[in-house]
Amino acid sequence: MNKAFLSLTLLSLLSLGACQRELDTPQTSQAPQPEQLAAPSGSAASSGLPTAGAEPGKLYIRVRQGAQRLFRDFAFQQSAASSARALQALPEQMSRSLRSISTETLQPVFPIDPRFEKRMRRAGLDRWYVVHFDQKQELRSAMRTLSAVPEIEYAEPVYSMTRPAGKAIPTDLPIARRASSEAMPYNDPLLSDQWHYHNVGKYHGSIASADIDLFKAWKVETGKPKVIVSIVDGGIDLTHPDLVDNLYVNEEEKNGTPGVDDDQNGYIDDIHGYNFIKDDATIYPDKESHGTHVAGTVAARTGNGIGVSGIAGGNGTPGSGVRIMSCQIFGAEKENGDSPAAIVYGANNGAVISQNSWGYPYKAQITAIPKVIQDAVDYFIKYAGCDDDGNQLPESPMKGGVVIFAAGNDGMDYYSYPAAYDAIIAVSSMAPNWTAAYYSNRGDWVDIMAPGGDLNFPNGQVLSTLSKQITGKEYGYMQGTSMACPHVSGIAALIVSHFGGPGFTAEQCKERLLGSLKFKNIDAANPKYAGRLGRGYIDASAVFATNQHKAPQRVSAIQAEHISFSTADLSWEAVRDEDDRVASYYKVYFADQQLTAANVTSHLVSEINAAGIEAGSKVFYPVAGLKEDTEYHVAVEAVDRWGQSSGLSFARFKTKKNTPPSIKFAPERPLRVSALEKRIFHVQVTDPDHQKVSIQLSGEQRGVSYQQEGDLVTFTLRAIAPLGKHELLLTAVDELGAKSELRIPFEVYEYQPPTFSASLGSQIVGLGKDRSLDVTTALSYDKESPLNFKAHSADGKVASASISPEGRLTIHGKQKGVTSIILEVSDGISQPITTTLPLRVVSDTEAIVYSVYPLPATTELNIALDPTIDQAQVELRSLMGVQVLEKTFQTKGSGAIRILTRRLTPGSYTLHVRTAKGKYTQTFVKN
Repeated sequence: MNKAFLSLTLLSLLSLGACQRELDTPQTSQAPQPEQLAAPSGSAASSGLPTAGAEPGKLYIRVRQGAQRLFRDFAFQQSAASSARALQALPEQMSRSLRSISTETLQPVFPIDPRFEKRMRRAGLDRWYVVHFDQKQELRSAMRTLSAVPEIEYAEPVYSMTRPAGKAIPTDLPIARRASSEAMPYNDPLLSDQWHYHNVGKYHGSIASADIDLFKAWKVETGKPKVIVSIVDGGIDLTHPDLVDNLYVNEEEKNGTPGVDDDQNGYIDDIHGYNFIKDDATIYPDKESHGTHVAGTVAARTGNGIGVSGIAGGNGTPGSGVRIMSCQIFGAEKENGDSPAAIVYGANNGAVISQNSWGYPYKAQITAIPKVIQDAVDYFIKYAGCDDDGNQLPESPMKGGVVIFAAGNDGMDYYSYPAAYDAIIAVSSMAPNWTAAYYSNRGDWVDIMAPGGDLNFPNGQVLSTLSKQITGKEYGYMQGTSMACPHVSGIAALIVSHFGGPGFTAEQCKERLLGSLKFKNIDAANPKYAGRLGRGYIDASAVFATNQHKAPQRVSAIQAEHISFSTADLSWEAVRDEDDRVASYYKVYFADQQLTAANVTSHLVSEINAAGIEAGSKVFYPVAGLKEDTEYHVAVEAVDRWGQSSGLSFARFKTKKNTPPSIKFAPERPLRVSALEKRIFHVQVTDPDHQKVSIQLSGEQRGVSYQQEGDLVTFTLRAIAPLGKHELLLTAVDELGAKSELRIPFEVYEYQPPTFSASLGSQIVGLGKDRSLDVTTALSYDKESPLNFKAHSADGKVASASISPEGRLTIHGKQKGVTSIILEVSDGISQPITTTLPLRVVSDTEAIVYSVYPLPATTELNIALDPTIDQAQVELRSLMGVQVLEKTFQTKGSGAIRILTRRLTPGSYTLHVRTAKGKYTQTFVKN
């Protein structure tokens, strides 16, 4: 290869000076301006790419438009002295930055092919370089250093590549063709074991017709040599007997002088392709025989009486079959080649299909396709099969190219690059029973599914060619999206072989490729991964169908059922298509405004895969995330594989109105709490629409906690907030966001325990009568705090006592006598307080004297007066009428008079009591 490069040792970099100069102004007539290609979906500034999974000491850089001229004069210099002079001409910051990361070499990623120089420069490929530097340098730091150089537009990692395949399982070649339940179309002995071409369900677990229906396709096309497929993979075994006749051959190099670039494409002796690991034309099988296996699926020689058949491997006649070009990027362990250059090489050397069964490792967590591989892919798609001006070459079967990638074998749902790039056809993998192989990656970026094999099924992997020098056998089984991908590439080769020629484009090929699906709905067979495995199973026989320009029938009616506040289930009957049996997919448009033919395209929400759905069957489309009480409009059109539309069908429906939650809170008393207590209260929160309700709190929340169980919210209030009145705001929110609010006032107060501040005095009650009094009049207490009262009589025979919750004491006289009433008062916080009320039960509470005792008297005589009498005159006379005592007593409401009688002579006496209320007389005996 005549690849010019700048090789700079660390010593020379440190010794070289640099000077700033103005950038050359490109001359359009001499060097076309780089083409401004639209950035496809998925592209991103490379400075944001992660460095996990990247090779150390290596970065891709893309210089800005015009800056490539700094390197152009140098690019074809051969002497070290000339190279040094060219480096000195670099701008100062660029030179300094390259030295700071201990740059060792600086090489163009895409050496200019003189035959296509204008288009390569127009596409900006001349602006890409790979920088090799000290591996001890931290990669992210090196990216930042180079990205800061004004002349550098991108600096991005060079990711290690993975080959998504398992270990090969070699198989012996049968002496004669194995017996089969049906005749094989060709005499290749192992063809009947290639279930992925024609599955009759002979292996346990496999299902008949879970294949690519290749035998029917072969009746129309088997592959022509004008079609070249570049195998960007491990090196192909160029000596394999089932591949050697279908290898791409560069006749100028084959018949030219060894060591000379005879065709002047920039690569020396590239007869069957090129080795992008060793940077020479020595192609050798990779350590897994991966590239050889992939190549065999695309174009192993068919009908030659040996081994297996390839999809586009011909029909056994001389010169039949497509040609496979080996663009080697894998070799021994950890040998990775330059994949961007390998893809571009294919476009520049006649390939129109780029087969890529590789990807970047999952651990890299790449969120966008690296720009260098994006530019290579875009170049292949735009310029494969074209001349330097972008026009189709006379001998090329197609204008432009198709790039096909394996989806990856992580068994995960994530964006696996490069396959996830929109411009690429991404292929997922099928087991022999219509289900996704357990290892296949998934995502809305996957385009189509093809058989990739599954070791969980007997003989369920893909059978193809192997390198004998690697595996000891020439044929064997492998599984992976690596094996699914070449099925699609092989079918693409059949399409180009049959339809290719002047005016046939890559867009037409891609339309046929992605529109050719088995009549089996992939989402129904894989409901867990609906919409994530591609539009359907590829069908080789369907690629040759003719577009009769007959659109599908119009959808008759769209039903909206199970309408809620935010969801609804839409459905319609699948429609017929006269020439394609059924529609390929349905476009669904949705909006909260009137849809018309004029505005509908801006409201496309989904494309529903319809492959394999019989006409008349129900097609369901659930919608969610709607606004409540809103009218929605929906439109559906059926589209066939050719893009022909049935026309729009319209419907509308209205979501239910959402009622906010209901909050109920009726406290028996104001919410108050002190430092010695906690207060528990309950709030009832219900939703009329039976939605789940969440609680949000604002306002004063210090000291507030709660638990929610069903509709009941239990709050605990503690005195954490400052003394005073506060407010807690409770907001109840349903699942759709409808809210209700409740303001809950509460007070934090300083605690004062209740005390008896006054005496209730002695109490008198009439026999069989009740006496009532308000106990709270004798209490000092917090009027906002509730009190609990208890009362009982010391002698239940004399009287009974009861007390109301409000503190109203009621005493009932049961028999004459003296006892006491015991009162207990509590606020539930501190210890209860008690007091005792003396009680006398008398016959008549209206009498002047209630009682005289004890009788007979001995040492004293007690007179119980009406307590309302303040003064009484008492006289004692003997039975003979002799006065022995006359005295006036001031009772002052006590109702008690005590007379000492110990000195009286025993005998009978008469007691006279005179008061303002009247007189009282009683005879008594003194012992």
